[in-house]
Amino acid sequence: MADSRDNSTPDSSDVQPENPPADGIDPERLQASMSRLMDIYSDISRTAAAPGQARCPYKDAKSRCTAKFPCRNQFFKVAGEKAICTGSDHIDYWSAWET
Repeated sequence: MADSRDNSTPDSSDVQPENPPADGIDPERLQASMSRLMDIYSDISRTAAAPGQARCPYKDAKSRCTAKFPCRNQFFKVAGEKAICTGSDHIDYWSAWET
């Protein structure tokens, strides 16, 4: 009776590297992954930094002023609460600060 086992060449998933790294980490794949992560984080950083160059750093996400000093863009709607920032995010805010 003939042997029914498949004696064809193994597919690529069965092929092992000739000299696998001792720790199981492929240095080339690791470097490629690290480079890709660096590209992703660099892009995130550039995107996040762009609005910060025009927006007042004391303006929070709800447009409330967190500055501990007077600014002409502060509007106090309710006494005791944080001021509302009335400054534009498209102008140079530095001149508004009282020093």
